[in-house]
Amino acid sequence: MATDSLNENRLFINGEFVPSLSGKTFDIINPTTEEVIAAVYEADVGDVDRAVEAAKAAFPACHAMDITGETSLNTPGYLNLSVRQPYGVCGGIIPWNAPLLMLVTKIGPALAAGNTMVLKSSEKSPFASIVFASLCQTVGLPKGVLNILSGFGQPCGEAIAKHMKASSESNLKDVSLELGGKSPLLVFDDAPLEKAVMSATFSILYNSGQVCMASTRTYVQEGIAPRFIEALKQAMAEMGVPGDPTLADTKRGPQVDKLQFSRVLSSLDHAKEQGFEITLGGNKARDKGYFADATIVQNVPEDDKLVRGEIFGPLLVVNTFTGEEEVLKRANDTEFGLYSSVFTSDISRALRVAKALEAGAVGVNCTSPFMVVDLPMGGWKQSGAGGREFSKACLDTWTQLKSVFISL
Repeated sequence: MATDSLNENRLFINGEFVPSLSGKTFDIINPTTEEVIAAVYEADVGDVDRAVEAAKAAFPACHAMDITGETSLNTPGYLNLSVRQPYGVCGGIIPWNAPLLMLVTKIGPALAAGNTMVLKSSEKSPFASIVFASLCQTVGLPKGVLNILSGFGQPCGEAIAKHMKASSESNLKDVSLELGGKSPLLVFDDAPLEKAVMSATFSILYNSGQVCMASTRTYVQEGIAPRFIEALKQAMAEMGVPGDPTLADTKRGPQVDKLQFSRVLSSLDHAKEQGFEITLGGNKARDKGYFADATIVQNVPEDDKLVRGEIFGPLLVVNTFTGEEEVLKRANDTEFGLYSSVFTSDISRALRVAKALEAGAVGVNCTSPFMVVDLPMGGWKQSGAGGREFSKACLDTWTQLKSVFISL
């Protein structure tokens, strides 16, 4: 019988909530009030070991559905076919910024393909995973199929990686990585102005900018730039009002914790030190809580860290451009390739630019976080490797392919 998930703070191993072997806990801080609101048990190496053993014992009893392969009759006298089979015990480490979404997009296809799993939630946001574990008890998920640990990168995350043979020790294990982004948004002179402004605003302020695919670099063609920037300032000022995220009328919440808040403030300080044009914001937004201003910084050099690196906060860089070839070169000049966007009324240009942008997803007259569950999602370059999420492609990530040759 499921425990009261709202009061649960233990690890979920072999179908039961249990304290960590060390008995250690860590505090959870409310980023709105900066007050301790709970303490959660911290998993260590021994806890990872017993979770892995539970997952091994449960495999392969959890096979939830058949994954289809291919057949071939091209060779006379043979029937040849391929099958997809689960790996067995899989390890997962999810980030903090969308804890429930990240959890279900990993667990769903992994278990549906017949694997068992040991998953570590982020120490910044463990409760969504704890509630999910409680629901697994309620629906009667077989014991050991899913094990959820709360803890830090060291020792818990490191122990999971070692169990799965981290790349530093072996290159013979399959690894799927969902990594960061520095997504460009291109606005041409003929773009639908209001739509482009609202899309750019929502993308950078959604979840307080703590989204890997957020459109953090906006390039505006010179002819439309003055009108776009004025409208953007107004939209960001209105949508960027900070408040308590537990209240229904709040438009924007805080950064997740003090460390992330400090990183965002450091980027704002850098913009000031470099003398960049700060069109909106640029400071701490409130005396209490981890709130940073909704901020626009203009005309930032392409080699500056505000353009090159992930900030994970409500800071938008806006630069102008003259022509298509130029802006494509600047948009693609990044180690990341998660999401890109183009706003234009010219369908030929839209398709041409969408094809040229080096990213795993491209929005035309829309931008992140828009995505659909029946098309694959994932990054190019340093934004991801090893697989895709959503659609039928997500099952490929969690299965291995075997060819079978049958002589008749």
